[in-house]
Amino acid sequence: MKFIGFFVLALFLVGILTIPESSAQDAIPTWIKNNAGWWADDRIDDFTFAQGIGFLIKNKIIQIHDLPTTPDGEISIENDIVIPSWIKNNAGWWADDKISDSDFLSGIKFLVETNIIQFQSDVDYKKSKNIEKHLLDWDTVVNDSTYVYTGSIKLQKKFFDYDVNYTVRYDASKGAVVDLSEPTLLESGVWLYQITGDEQFLTNSRTIANFIEESYLYHSGIVMNVHPLTNTVNINESHTNQSILSDVAQLALLDSNYVQLTKTLADAFIEHEVNHETELFYDAVTLEGEPIHHDMYMSYGGAAGLESLLLAYEATSDVTYLDQVKRTILAYWDLRDKETNLIPSWVYTDTGEIKEPFMQQYGAGIFLKVLLHHYYLTEDRDVYKIIEDYTDAVVDYFWDGKTWNYRVDYDGTVRSSVIEANYGKLDDALFLVYDLNPTRFQKAYDLAKSDYDFSFKDKITMTNGLAIHAVKDDGSPASRESMMTYAFIINQNPAVRLYQDTMNPEYIIDMKDFYEKVISHHKREYGYIWGIDAYTLEDTPLGVMLNQRATGMIGNKINLTFVPSDDVKIVWMKIGNFEITEPFIVHFNEPGRFNAIEFDYIEKSIFFETIENEGTVTFSGEIKSVLADGQNYSNFNENTLNTLEGKHNYKVTLMD
Repeated sequence: MKFIGFFVLALFLVGILTIPESSAQDAIPTWIKNNAGWWADDRIDDFTFAQGIGFLIKNKIIQIHDLPTTPDGEISIENDIVIPSWIKNNAGWWADDKISDSDFLSGIKFLVETNIIQFQSDVDYKKSKNIEKHLLDWDTVVNDSTYVYTGSIKLQKKFFDYDVNYTVRYDASKGAVVDLSEPTLLESGVWLYQITGDEQFLTNSRTIANFIEESYLYHSGIVMNVHPLTNTVNINESHTNQSILSDVAQLALLDSNYVQLTKTLADAFIEHEVNHETELFYDAVTLEGEPIHHDMYMSYGGAAGLESLLLAYEATSDVTYLDQVKRTILAYWDLRDKETNLIPSWVYTDTGEIKEPFMQQYGAGIFLKVLLHHYYLTEDRDVYKIIEDYTDAVVDYFWDGKTWNYRVDYDGTVRSSVIEANYGKLDDALFLVYDLNPTRFQKAYDLAKSDYDFSFKDKITMTNGLAIHAVKDDGSPASRESMMTYAFIINQNPAVRLYQDTMNPEYIIDMKDFYEKVISHHKREYGYIWGIDAYTLEDTPLGVMLNQRATGMIGNKINLTFVPSDDVKIVWMKIGNFEITEPFIVHFNEPGRFNAIEFDYIEKSIFFETIENEGTVTFSGEIKSVLADGQNYSNFNENTLNTLEGKHNYKVTLMD
């Protein structure tokens, strides 16, 4: 190694003079020489220094051919590039004018051509050039999603003679139904409509919403539980509008005929399920509106209730719901530990006392998503300040040096240090927080990326291609299940985001493999079960029930069917004045939503309301035709659309 170092040093000092001194001086920007000096003094990192070298190569100041480039012609550089430290001496000498420009350029040329400075591995480069092979196919996502939907209908018809409205709970291990049904086909129909454009799915969702209004709406405005075996109504058992309101509101956002039903459900929720002295939610009430569960669990039902009211506001424009959300956010925030700015997960509704002092890492992400949704709608500075303070608290107290601790008490005490499989909810939330103010939240972004890299990309939480419910930092099991609720919603958003930020194809490749493993191992006769043993691939008591919300969980993988290059911004969701580059997903079992992309599965076309910046979008299928701003557009090649500078709409039709 000493000999190699000496040899390269000699090359620097002697030089292979390929560039005349005068032309080199004229061509090299001052900032590159400054960078060299700062890098030599450890004031900037290897990646930043490498960008200067990339500029010299791109602009042919250094003549090197066949290097990997990004779609916009920049030299492709790995984010974690490592340049041998002994080169810093030469960079420092150059910055101090102790060696000439031509000698420095010649030395750099040698180091790059001999792969001593390697911008990107050949393997990664080849993969990135063929990224379409590693995308999910649109047909696959639609077929796998529809399998849940049709399976639920077949299951209902097997056990019951009447028309299908609600989906019956089903134990796949025993082949037996449970005396409780839910309107999951309402949510599923909306999602299938979003990813196919097939009006029939929306029509089916309308039918179920009509049935709720006609048959299952108690005079209080609370929706009844449905018991298909006994066909009874128990007024005094636990009921809630907090989940069904979300489904109806999302339907109302597509069809204004359901605005009134949304208002009916939301008004009943506020009247009966909120303690207006504390502004906290009850987990459940009787049909007459009397509280049964006197607590609010932010990580689950509480967050679902808040998100439902925000959706109700979007669907109805009634500020009553928006105002209630803010009052509840402020009330819950007031229960935090004032020294740490951490919140508990579970509180008593009537008193505000703490039931459980810990918050899970995914619960922290869910709370941030609720805050983000409110802020997108209002740009409320009070809520933004909470986002700032809570993000700082999560970064300070949840991070263990490698990943997020699973449970942290609101006084900062670590309750559990295991890696729990739904870490992606926090990572995704922090990426969105970062987008609000990249300078302010750079550390949050860096830790979220590190967490995802350690937990998923480096496979510390994986076995048999599945994500384990919980593992220790060394990868040994803490819980054995592969759960669709947790693991499958890791989710795809961090994968797409980090691929775009780094252009490292491993993020997409690993997610596709993960998707395929979950689908194959969780699949049963009528759909997919919630969980299996990730190590043995056998059923587990925790997960044998059929997951009839899997339609949305699978359908939201639609953003793995095409990916943008690093500078291109595809807008999936518009909320208020904000453009969001992913489907927006908040709480458990929620499939999420988008409103700026329209899919037509029959026509095989995708309409993008807004794509910004020059670069590429690569599709899993081959492109047949493109309209840009309504005009024929021919700048595409096989699977890749070359986008224009600025903001434009595109209609991309794929080969059948």
